[in-house]
This record gives sequence, structure tokens and C-alpha cells, in this order.
Amino acid sequence: MSSLHDDVPVSAEPRTPAPSTTAFPTASTSLQRFDAYRLAVAFRRHVVRWLPLRRPELSDQLDRASISVVLNIAEAVGRTTPRDQARTFAIARGSAIECAAILDLLELESANLDLSAARETLGRVCAMLTRLVLRR
Repeated sequence: MSSLHDDVPVSAEPRTPAPSTTAFPTASTSLQRFDAYRLAVAFRRHVVRWLPLRRPELSDQLDRASISVVLNIAEAVGRTTPRDQARTFAIARGSAIECAAILDLLELESANLDLSAARETLGRVCAMLTRLVLRR
């Protein structure tokens, strides 16, 4: 009895195994090489050192906005069309600008926080994200 696949040659070679979960570190490694992502993580590192803040609403907002910058950059890198990438980079940029506004408010309320290094890092993130949005 013959089957529908009798005319398909059978190879003695073993099949290539399906991709494993080891593909993920490659994506993570390429993300680590993305400058805007690395700088966003560096800014987040500043934020984590300051938390919790004296004002819980600012603490919560800065916490969420700084996380949003990092995660939206990662999401944009994973997008496949330039339009989707630009939209997601723009969302990350909005969160970064929100972080800048929170730093302004913190400066008014806490003279003991040195925000200069964080501001510089965040400024570089914003500049990179602006270029990424405009070039797509």
C-alpha cells in the first residue's frame, strides 16, 4: 500500500532539531549592545539607589517611568517594521521625559540628592531615542 508521501525522498541524515531556548541569550546579548538600552538601564540603576523617596507618589511614578523606558526600548528592538519601532521608541522617549520632569520635582524637594549623573545619562537616552524616532 502506498501513501501520499512515497515520492518524497527519505534522507538518512538526522533532522535539525527545533530551536531551543538557548536562542534567547543571543537576543539578550544583542540588546545589551544597543546603546540606548544600556544607558536606560544605567539610568534605572540611579533610580533604584534613590528609592523609596520621601514622597511615595513621586517614588512610584519614577519607579514605573524608569522601568517603562527600559522595557519600551527592548520592545522596540523586537518590532519588525520601522513604523512600529518608531512608535515604541516614541513611547520610551515620553517615559524618559516624564523621568526628567520627576527629577525637576525631586530637585525642588531634596537638596541632598545629586542628580547630575542621572540627568546626564537621561539626557543621552532622550537624544538617542529622538534620533531613533526621527530616522524611522
